[in-house]
Amino acid sequence: MKPTTVLLCCLAATASALQLRPKTPPKAQLRAAAPKSAATRAPEVAALAAATTLLPLAAHAEVAGWVQPLSDVLDPALFFIQFIMLLRVIISWYPETDLNDMPWRIVTWPTEPVLKLTRAVVPPSFGVDVSPIVWIAVASFSRELLLGQQGVLILMMQRG
Repeated sequence: MKPTTVLLCCLAATASALQLRPKTPPKAQLRAAAPKSAATRAPEVAALAAATTLLPLAAHAEVAGWVQPLSDVLDPALFFIQFIMLLRVIISWYPETDLNDMPWRIVTWPTEPVLKLTRAVVPPSFGVDVSPIVWIAVASFSRELLLGQQGVLILMMQRG
Protein backbone atom coordinates (compact mmCIF):
# COMPACT_ATOMS: atom_id res chain seq x y z
CA MET A 1 0.00 0.00 0.00
CA LYS A 2 1.33 3.45 -0.86
CA PRO A 3 2.20 5.83 1.98
CA THR A 4 -0.25 8.43 0.69
CA THR A 5 -3.06 5.87 0.84
CA VAL A 6 -2.14 4.95 4.40
CA LEU A 7 -1.97 8.63 5.33
CA LEU A 8 -5.39 9.34 3.86
CA CYS A 9 -6.88 6.30 5.61
CA CYS A 10 -5.41 7.46 8.93
CA LEU A 11 -6.74 10.96 8.49
CA ALA A 12 -10.18 9.67 7.51
CA ALA A 13 -10.27 7.35 10.53
CA THR A 14 -9.24 10.20 12.81
CA ALA A 15 -11.84 12.55 11.36
CA SER A 16 -14.62 10.00 11.68
CA ALA A 17 -13.56 9.06 15.21
CA LEU A 18 -13.50 12.69 16.27
CA GLN A 19 -16.80 13.19 14.42
CA LEU A 20 -15.69 16.33 12.64
CA ARG A 21 -18.71 18.15 11.26
CA PRO A 22 -19.46 21.60 9.94
CA LYS A 23 -19.95 24.40 12.48
CA THR A 24 -23.05 24.06 14.61
CA PRO A 25 -25.32 26.88 15.69
CA PRO A 26 -24.27 28.77 18.84
CA LYS A 27 -26.95 27.18 21.11
CA ALA A 28 -25.83 23.70 20.12
CA GLN A 29 -22.24 24.69 20.81
CA LEU A 30 -23.12 25.52 24.39
CA ARG A 31 -24.67 22.08 24.88
CA ALA A 32 -21.73 20.40 23.15
CA ALA A 33 -19.29 22.27 25.39
CA ALA A 34 -20.36 20.23 28.39
CA PRO A 35 -17.50 18.05 29.58
CA LYS A 36 -17.50 14.51 28.22
CA SER A 37 -16.93 11.52 30.43
CA ALA A 38 -13.90 9.28 29.95
CA ALA A 39 -16.14 6.53 28.56
CA THR A 40 -17.41 8.73 25.72
CA ARG A 41 -13.93 9.95 24.84
CA ALA A 42 -12.35 6.48 24.72
CA PRO A 43 -13.12 5.81 21.01
CA GLU A 44 -11.83 9.25 20.06
CA VAL A 45 -8.61 8.77 21.97
CA ALA A 46 -8.12 5.26 20.57
CA ALA A 47 -8.62 6.43 16.99
CA LEU A 48 -6.30 9.39 17.49
CA ALA A 49 -3.64 7.14 19.02
CA ALA A 50 -3.96 4.69 16.12
CA ALA A 51 -3.65 7.50 13.59
CA THR A 52 -0.59 9.02 15.22
CA THR A 53 1.17 5.66 15.41
CA LEU A 54 0.46 4.89 11.76
CA LEU A 55 1.53 8.29 10.42
CA PRO A 56 5.26 7.81 11.12
CA LEU A 57 5.09 4.39 9.48
CA ALA A 58 3.52 5.92 6.39
CA ALA A 59 6.21 8.59 6.24
CA HIS A 60 9.00 5.98 6.29
CA ALA A 61 7.43 3.44 3.95
CA GLU A 62 9.37 4.45 0.82
CA VAL A 63 12.65 5.30 2.51
CA ALA A 64 14.23 1.85 2.27
CA GLY A 65 14.33 1.95 -1.54
CA TRP A 66 17.05 4.59 -1.80
CA VAL A 67 18.76 4.32 1.58
CA GLN A 68 20.51 0.98 1.03
CA PRO A 69 22.09 1.89 -2.34
CA LEU A 70 23.16 5.27 -0.97
CA SER A 71 24.82 3.71 2.06
CA ASP A 72 26.45 1.08 -0.18
CA VAL A 73 28.09 3.89 -2.16
CA LEU A 74 28.84 6.31 0.69
CA ASP A 75 30.55 3.83 3.01
CA PRO A 76 33.41 2.86 0.67
CA ALA A 77 33.66 6.40 -0.72
CA LEU A 78 34.11 7.98 2.71
CA PHE A 79 36.52 5.20 3.70
CA PHE A 80 38.53 5.83 0.52
CA ILE A 81 38.71 9.55 1.32
CA GLN A 82 39.98 8.78 4.81
CA PHE A 83 42.54 6.29 3.49
CA ILE A 84 43.92 8.48 0.72
CA MET A 85 44.19 11.49 3.04
CA LEU A 86 46.00 9.32 5.57
CA LEU A 87 48.46 8.37 2.83
CA ARG A 88 48.95 12.10 2.17
CA VAL A 89 49.78 12.62 5.85
CA ILE A 90 52.30 9.77 5.77
CA ILE A 91 53.90 11.09 2.57
CA SER A 92 54.25 14.52 4.19
CA TRP A 93 56.49 12.99 6.86
CA TYR A 94 59.13 12.50 4.16
CA PRO A 95 59.72 15.92 2.60
CA GLU A 96 62.42 14.63 0.22
CA THR A 97 59.81 12.53 -1.60
CA ASP A 98 59.17 13.68 -5.17
CA LEU A 99 55.40 13.76 -5.50
CA ASN A 100 55.63 13.62 -9.30
CA ASP A 101 57.12 10.10 -9.28
CA MET A 102 54.74 7.34 -10.24
CA PRO A 103 53.76 5.62 -7.00
CA TRP A 104 53.16 8.93 -5.21
CA ARG A 105 51.36 10.51 -8.14
CA ILE A 106 48.45 8.08 -7.61
CA VAL A 107 47.88 9.64 -4.18
CA THR A 108 48.67 13.27 -4.97
CA TRP A 109 46.75 13.62 -8.23
CA PRO A 110 43.20 13.21 -6.79
CA THR A 111 43.90 14.97 -3.48
CA GLU A 112 45.86 18.06 -4.49
CA PRO A 113 42.93 20.14 -5.89
CA VAL A 114 40.88 19.57 -2.74
CA LEU A 115 43.84 20.23 -0.46
CA LYS A 116 44.71 23.41 -2.34
CA LEU A 117 41.24 24.79 -1.59
CA THR A 118 41.55 23.73 2.04
CA ARG A 119 44.97 25.39 2.36
CA ALA A 120 43.35 28.66 1.28
CA VAL A 121 41.00 28.41 4.28
CA VAL A 122 43.38 26.73 6.76
CA PRO A 123 46.92 27.83 5.85
CA PRO A 124 49.90 25.75 6.95
CA SER A 125 51.34 27.04 10.19
CA PHE A 126 54.88 26.48 11.46
CA GLY A 127 55.62 24.25 8.48
CA VAL A 128 52.77 21.83 9.23
CA ASP A 129 50.09 21.28 6.61
CA VAL A 130 46.91 20.29 8.43
CA SER A 131 44.65 20.22 5.37
CA PRO A 132 44.72 16.38 5.00
CA ILE A 133 43.86 16.07 8.68
CA VAL A 134 40.87 18.39 8.17
CA TRP A 135 39.58 16.10 5.41
CA ILE A 136 40.17 12.99 7.51
CA ALA A 137 38.10 14.59 10.27
CA VAL A 138 35.31 15.65 7.87
CA ALA A 139 35.12 12.20 6.25
CA SER A 140 35.23 10.42 9.59
CA PHE A 141 32.53 12.65 11.07
CA SER A 142 30.31 12.27 8.00
CA ARG A 143 30.77 8.52 7.99
CA GLU A 144 29.88 8.25 11.66
CA LEU A 145 26.92 10.62 11.34
CA LEU A 146 25.45 8.79 8.36
CA LEU A 147 26.65 5.21 8.70
CA GLY A 148 27.64 4.67 12.32
CA GLN A 149 25.70 2.51 14.77
CA GLN A 150 23.24 5.34 15.37
CA GLY A 151 23.77 6.94 11.95
CA VAL A 152 20.91 8.53 10.09
CA LEU A 153 20.94 6.10 7.18
CA ILE A 154 21.30 3.06 9.42
CA LEU A 155 18.32 4.11 11.52
CA MET A 156 16.28 4.75 8.38
CA MET A 157 17.08 1.25 7.10
CA GLN A 158 16.12 -0.31 10.42
CA ARG A 159 12.80 1.51 10.58
CA GLY A 160 12.00 1.45 6.88
